[in-house]
Amino acid sequence: MKILYELINQVSRQKKIVEALLPSDSKSPLKKLFVILLDDKRISEDESMIKIYGKRNVTAFSRLKTRLREILLQAIIFQINTNNLIDIRANVHMQVAMLSLLGKSLRIRKLEWIAAELLEKSLPKAIKYSLTDEIIIQSRQLLNYYSSSLKSNKYKSKKYYDLQEKYLYIYEWEIKAENYFLDLQNTQSQTLANASELIKSKSMAYYQELNKIKDINTFRFRFNRYRIFAAYFEFNKDYRSLLTLTEETLKEFSSKEFSSETNISNIQIRNLWALIQAGRLEDTISLGLKAVNKTQPTEINWFRLNYYILKAQLYSKNYTDAIDMITRIISNPKFNKIDDYYHEIFFTTLGYIRLLFDSEFVEDPKNLKQKLPEFKLGKYLNTTPVFSKDKMGINVSILLMHIAYLLQRKDFSSIIDRTDSLNQYAYRYLRQDDSFRSNCMIKMVIQMTKADFNPVRTERYTHDLRKKLSRVNLAGSGENIEIEILPFEVLWDIMIKSL
Repeated sequence: MKILYELINQVSRQKKIVEALLPSDSKSPLKKLFVILLDDKRISEDESMIKIYGKRNVTAFSRLKTRLREILLQAIIFQINTNNLIDIRANVHMQVAMLSLLGKSLRIRKLEWIAAELLEKSLPKAIKYSLTDEIIIQSRQLLNYYSSSLKSNKYKSKKYYDLQEKYLYIYEWEIKAENYFLDLQNTQSQTLANASELIKSKSMAYYQELNKIKDINTFRFRFNRYRIFAAYFEFNKDYRSLLTLTEETLKEFSSKEFSSETNISNIQIRNLWALIQAGRLEDTISLGLKAVNKTQPTEINWFRLNYYILKAQLYSKNYTDAIDMITRIISNPKFNKIDDYYHEIFFTTLGYIRLLFDSEFVEDPKNLKQKLPEFKLGKYLNTTPVFSKDKMGINVSILLMHIAYLLQRKDFSSIIDRTDSLNQYAYRYLRQDDSFRSNCMIKMVIQMTKADFNPVRTERYTHDLRKKLSRVNLAGSGENIEIEILPFEVLWDIMIKSL
């Protein structure tokens, strides 16, 4: 069902195309399945079978899904030239790719002269938008046509030969830059810890090599080069250079030919992350809100941009705006359709905001609390963690939040059980040199248990650790900000107040 739901999203604006390919009878199982998929509320395969057949029929339902999937794929092909996408560059790319395919189809049908005329009109657009793959495909077809004995044209043969050679060189560097980025991404995404010396040296080598290439200005090369440079600055915690890079890249990609809404949003998201790391919280909020206003609320990047705005609001103790933001995010009709990864992040953040209310850290808590979406700790813990298993840091956030709730309930024995998990996580994934604040926080919680949850002894046992925590500010520390949904200083104050 997941594949069908994804495909239905792609053709939702062109329902008539799909309906034209479906049986007209409303009692048709195929029609019934299509109607089920259009509903905003997603249901399981078993529920779908009951609605369609009145009982479970796995074999028939499997065939039905396959038939509808083929129809939806056909509809996607039919709508390629209907300019459905907001991203102009993506629209152009699909149109040019369609013409490349059409050119091949005409050649197979022995209509090379029609294909040549078509491709000669398409090729300038492919060059304008630096669509290297399509330039190579189309110039190759034209080279073959004008080099044939019947239509020999030395001028055009040389023109398309030279064009093909030029873009083959460009294509080689585009692939190289893309593979360099994927290598860094695949290596680093497997761990929460900061970059190892090996990955730092590798990113430096890629940075130095690509920095020497001055004669390639295609979109794909520039974008992958930007991603490698950004990774290099991130690994070395050079936030000033990262901010300069993102600002320059946003200007560079503002031209019509380079403008890609998705990629620009991705750069803006990285820019917000860097601003938070640099401690520029007001800039994060103001620039983030401008970016959100230009992003469709149906796009995943709308949620990602709002996430960093929300984080900056919480870090700057702007709790009233943070409440409005988390409410806007969770009440978005598309919220239930985003990945579990994001669900967990937002519901964990909601849990922390509830903690602020319960601890009376927010002014006028009674009225503001009514605005908040529902949060039930038991239900939350039963449905998470999904994302915590991949070591990206949210596991620490979940454990610390649960301990804070248990403190409010005076359930001290359960807290002792949870501290074992914290200890193991810190030992396995958090190194002292790159997770100082996280280690301080975990050690303070452990000392609290050793003080038997006595507030006076806890303050005494944790005094030195609390001073160390204050000396290493979150801004600029380079630690994983996904762990600190609330700054640890605020979270610790909540815990102490509960004692």
